[in-house]
Amino acid sequence: MRDWRIRIPRIMPLIPLLALLILAVACGAAATAVPPAATQAPASAAGAPAAPAAQPTVTAAPKPTAVPPKTAPARNKAIVVTEAEPASVGAWTQGCSAEIHSLGCQELTQDYMGWIDTKTTQTVLMSGFESYEQKAPNRWRYKIRPGVKFHNGEPFNAEAAKLSLDWNGLGSNPGNRVNYTGVTTGEVVDDLTVDVVCKLACPIFPRTAIFNQFVAPKWWASATPEQKNATSMGFGPYKNAGYRPGVDSQFEAYDGYVVTPIYDGQKANIRFITHVYRAEASVRAAMLISGEADWAADIGFEEKKRVPQTKQSTTTEVYLLVLDTLWHPELKKQKVRLALAHAIDCQGLLDGLFKGAMKCHGAVAPPGSVGITPENSKPRTYDPALAKKLLAEAGYDPKNEINIYSRPGSNIRGLEILESTVTYWRAVGVTSKLNAIGDLGKAREIQQAGCGNYAKEAGYTEKWDCQERGPHSQFPATSHAYEIATSDEYLDMQRQSQLRMGCLSRSTRVCTPAIQKQIDAAAAVPPGAERTKLMTEVADLAYNEVFFIPFFAVQMVYGLGKDVDWEPMYSPRFRGSTMKFK
Repeated sequence: MRDWRIRIPRIMPLIPLLALLILAVACGAAATAVPPAATQAPASAAGAPAAPAAQPTVTAAPKPTAVPPKTAPARNKAIVVTEAEPASVGAWTQGCSAEIHSLGCQELTQDYMGWIDTKTTQTVLMSGFESYEQKAPNRWRYKIRPGVKFHNGEPFNAEAAKLSLDWNGLGSNPGNRVNYTGVTTGEVVDDLTVDVVCKLACPIFPRTAIFNQFVAPKWWASATPEQKNATSMGFGPYKNAGYRPGVDSQFEAYDGYVVTPIYDGQKANIRFITHVYRAEASVRAAMLISGEADWAADIGFEEKKRVPQTKQSTTTEVYLLVLDTLWHPELKKQKVRLALAHAIDCQGLLDGLFKGAMKCHGAVAPPGSVGITPENSKPRTYDPALAKKLLAEAGYDPKNEINIYSRPGSNIRGLEILESTVTYWRAVGVTSKLNAIGDLGKAREIQQAGCGNYAKEAGYTEKWDCQERGPHSQFPATSHAYEIATSDEYLDMQRQSQLRMGCLSRSTRVCTPAIQKQIDAAAAVPPGAERTKLMTEVADLAYNEVFFIPFFAVQMVYGLGKDVDWEPMYSPRFRGSTMKFK
C-alpha cells in the first residue's frame, strides 16, 4: 500500500495535460487529411501533369497458417506373448520345436524350403527358391533365388542348402525335420542348384518341406553352443536381437529380406518385436487389455469378451495322449489301451469345460487330412463296464501304474482334462496319477526319448528293433502316456505315421518292421485315390490298435490389441511380418 500512496500524487497532475494533447492531435489530423494516391497525379518536373501511377494489385488479406494437427509417431514396436518360454531361440537346437512358443527359431527368423500359403493352403516357395521339379521318384531339383543372404551376410547357395538337407534329414539330430520330410540328403548341382535325395520315394516332398530350415554354414561351424541357442542365423523377415532367458526374446526386421509375392512373403511391417511368456491365459488377456501386449496366443474361450480383439482359428493340431506301446508292461496290450479309451467320458468332459465349443475327435490327425475318415476318427463311447471287462480280459495288474506326463499350460484347460482322465481311469480300477512337469526342457526329454534316437546305430534301420533295445538313455524308463498337441501342417496321414508310428522319430512309441513297411509303402505313392486308400489303412491301424487317445482337434483363440491388424494362419504359427498397426 505504501507504494501506491507515493505513485498516485505524481501521476494525477499529468492526466489533464495528456487529455488536451490527444484532443489537439486528433483535430489536426482531420484538417490535413490527404486523398489516396490513386486519385491524385503527381506533378512532373516541368509542372505538367505526370502519367497516372500504376494501380497496385489488390490481394486478399493473408489468413493465419493453420497449425497441422499433431499425429502420433508411427509405432514400430510390438510385444507378443505365449504361454511358454522357448528352451532356446536357435534353429537346429534341442529347444526348437514346432510349437507356437518357438516362433523365435521358426517363422520369425526362418524362410523354409516349402510353405503352405496362409490364404490358399497351396504349396508355394519362399524367398530362398525360385522353382523345383521332380527328377526321379526320390529326387527333386531346386533352383535357388540369386541374392539371398543370411542375417550375417553369408550367401545362401547350394552348399548351404545341402547342409540343411543333410542335418534335417537325420532323426537323431536335434531340431530335425525328418518327421516331415523323411530321411534326406543334399547334392550340389551348381552354386544355385541343389538336389534333394530322399532315402525312399518322396512324391509330396515340396509340401512336406515346410519346416526344413536353414542356418548360415560358416556361422554354424564356428558358433559356440551358447550362441547357437541364442540365435537362429537364417534369412527370414526378422533377425535375433537379444535373448534373455526367463525374461524375453527380441527381434528386429531384417533389411536384407527378399520379398516374394505370396502373402507370407512380405517385408516386416513392424520394426521390433519382443516375445514374452506368461503361463496363465487370464494374465495374457490382461496384458492385452492394459496395452502391455499387442498379440497373445491361446487365451481360451473364456477370455474372448474381455480383450479388445480376438481371432479364432483351426490349428491342424490334435490334443491327445501318446501311449507307450513299446516298453510299458500294460500298455503293450491292445485291450488295456482300448479300456482306457472307453473309460473316458470325452464329450461330457469337454462340454463341462468348454460349454459346447469343442467336439471330441478320435484320430491322431485333424479332419481334412489325407487318410482321415469319419470311421477312423469316431470318438470312443463312454462305457465303464466295457472298460472293466477289457482290463480283466487283458489281465491288467493294478500294481503297474499307468501315469500321465504333462506340462502345465501346454493347452487351455489341459491339466483339468488330464486330471479328469486320471479320475476316470481310477474309477475302472487303473492305478494312475498325473505328473505335471513345469520344466519345458524336461518335458521334451520325455517326449523325445523314442526310437529315432537309435537312427545312427549300426543295424538299426535294417531290423527296426527299437522294442528290443529298450527306452533310450535320454529318459531310461517308460513314458507311460504323455500329453501333446500334435500337429499335421501338410494335412496328410504321412506326417503322423512318421512322427508317432514310424521308427525314425524321437517322439514315436510305435515301431515294428511290419508297420514301418506299411508306412513307407503309403508314403511312396503320389497324390490321388491310391495314396488316400493306403493312408486310410495306416490311420485305420492307428485307430484299431489304440496307439493314441485323442481328445479333440484344437481351436486356437488369439487375442489382439485394439489397433492390431493380423490374420491367423491355418496352423498355430506366428509369422510376424504379416502383422501391422491400423
